Amino acid sequence: MNIQSTNRTATTSDEVLMAQLASGKKEAFELLYERYFDKLVWFASGFLQQTEQAEDVVQEVFLQIIRSPHQFDSQRKFSTWVYTLTGNACRTMLKTDRNRERLLEQEVIPFVAIHDQVYQHSQHDYALLKKNIALAFGQLSDKEKSLFVLRFEEELSLSAISEILSLPEGSVKSGIYYLLKKISTSLKLRV
Repeated sequence: MNIQSTNRTATTSDEVLMAQLASGKKEAFELLYERYFDKLVWFASGFLQQTEQAEDVVQEVFLQIIRSPHQFDSQRKFSTWVYTLTGNACRTMLKTDRNRERLLEQEVIPFVAIHDQVYQHSQHDYALLKKNIALAFGQLSDKEKSLFVLRFEEELSLSAISEILSLPEGSVKSGIYYLLKKISTSLKLRV
């Protein structure tokens, strides 16, 4: 590939790359993968709290893309679509994990008791802060987690978040306001 060709593919829009992928150009997939894999893993980590699980989810999303590129609606932005796919995959994994935890709690040992013991043994302020943040984050709804990750970790604009979550921009603004208030209140109560 010459320099001129490389520059052209680097500036090719995601939507054009999806059209190329649908017509059989595997190089288009490689570019999309390079552009989005790390960003999507970071996004998924906000839901799942484990990088390995986040990577697995993103790999599955990309497998879905390469298997069925025609599912992409060319009237939409690719970034919005791929973030939506990833968020949905994370929610599915969380539901599966919650069911698994519920079964363990009922049949093996009380899940809460294990976590309480782990946290009681912690003597460091950092560990306590980390615990409190995790607890506050764990109390958030899926919508609130999505808002938090998209706004503060991915640093997306309100309009982009609005499009990804299919919410009016005003709802995104108020959702972020109440999300921050909820986290703040939760952290104050734990101090």
